[in-house]
Amino acid sequence: PHVIVAAQPDGTAEKVYSTSFRPLQRLLQEHPGMEARGSGQAVYIDDPEATPNLPQPHYLALMHLFDEVTDQYLHFAYRFDVEPPFTVLQLSSQLPLTEAEAFPGGVPFAFVGGLAVAERTVAITYGAGDRDARAFVLTLAGLDEMFACGNATAD
Repeated sequence: PHVIVAAQPDGTAEKVYSTSFRPLQRLLQEHPGMEARGSGQAVYIDDPEATPNLPQPHYLALMHLFDEVTDQYLHFAYRFDVEPPFTVLQLSSQLPLTEAEAFPGGVPFAFVGGLAVAERTVAITYGAGDRDARAFVLTLAGLDEMFACGNATAD
């Protein structure tokens, strides 16, 4: 369920494109009760040398699965096509974010907030336990390795 919307001058959003991605559908089937949610931010990538698992121009974005019962999040990066309908091309393995408790004895969690790419360095900013600001920083090639997992590409 990858949905592209266009913001309207009156503040509403209009759905422009919607596509599905079989590996994401399988991931949701493996985690019943979880809901996929994306972000409004995407970064254009065109660096075949640093992204051999997808050596073509693409957008990089972040998404998470959310379980309303346990308040747990699973975070992933994904890549999608630069041309309409902006089809999802790959899904990474789970991002290794460090979680924290919001209060002593609470459920530890992390929540991704931002994505930046500069000079082949990727910074994924996130909050841990609603109290710590953190960043997961790695090279673009290092992130590319997270797309080498068995279910990463469309069938």
